[in-house]
Amino acid sequence: MAAIYDLNRPNPLAAPCDPESCKPPLVKILTSHEFSQLTQIAPEARAELAALELAAANFVELYPSYIIGSFSVPDKSDPTGDPDTMSFYLEADHLIFIDDGDIAQKTLDKVAATGILTKPTTSHALYAFMKTLIADDFSWFSSMEDAMESLEDAMIGHHADISSQTIMSYRRAAMRMGSYYQQIGVMADLIADNENKVMSREEARAFGHITTHANHLSDRADMLREYSLQLYELHQTQIDLKQNSTMQILTIVTVMFAPLTLVTGWFGMNLTVMPGLDWPYMAGTIIALAAIMIIVMVVFFKKKRWL
Repeated sequence: MAAIYDLNRPNPLAAPCDPESCKPPLVKILTSHEFSQLTQIAPEARAELAALELAAANFVELYPSYIIGSFSVPDKSDPTGDPDTMSFYLEADHLIFIDDGDIAQKTLDKVAATGILTKPTTSHALYAFMKTLIADDFSWFSSMEDAMESLEDAMIGHHADISSQTIMSYRRAAMRMGSYYQQIGVMADLIADNENKVMSREEARAFGHITTHANHLSDRADMLREYSLQLYELHQTQIDLKQNSTMQILTIVTVMFAPLTLVTGWFGMNLTVMPGLDWPYMAGTIIALAAIMIIVMVVFFKKKRWL
């Protein structure tokens, strides 16, 4: 069901207005079906918005009298999953969000709660919407970084068995979020150019702040992506050390029992004539010599700190 907000009212996004009493400028949230029923929208804008719904990207296009665009917002609880998608249509008196989900409604509720909508214009409403989309993301990145640091401590202290998939999930999340912020920055930059003069110069300039904020977030995402690669390298190094330790132990055991292997091969030959075979102390002497050799090798390995 459509939600309509009259920007002329105090705190206009706090609650929808009565459709019969609403006066422009207006902010509307419509489903794709409801938007298709509007007759005042230019056919080319309708076709472009339909294509944007399928593209699922952050995009904006400026036309002589209006602006259209789309948002593809990652779910921060699972950034690598399917994003929430929506599109918008902006002209002087109408800002229409086309959303079959609830991301537009939730974002406008946040705008109303923070009170950053200070001008009764559709352009400023779009600015407040885009600003709110990325407003709290530095805190989210801080939480992500804390989780990665805990993961690093667990790997260094061998407190948990960490899988490569867990580490790479952070890398994929950072990459997805970094791409999202880059696209938002490009969108805001294009709107700030105000080539079609749909908004005032002051309103257009405000979108430059979103570009700066989005670029900072993109840099933070790149930093965490690099951090995730360092964690992956640390994880691989620990795996290599474990394998080397195992091979070292097997090598030491093999070397320690080499004398016994030699004696076994020597006296296991099917020979009837060999010096010392008839000596009654031969078996004890061989065992004693083998034991002495093993002890000597153990002492040698300990001095080399191989044991």
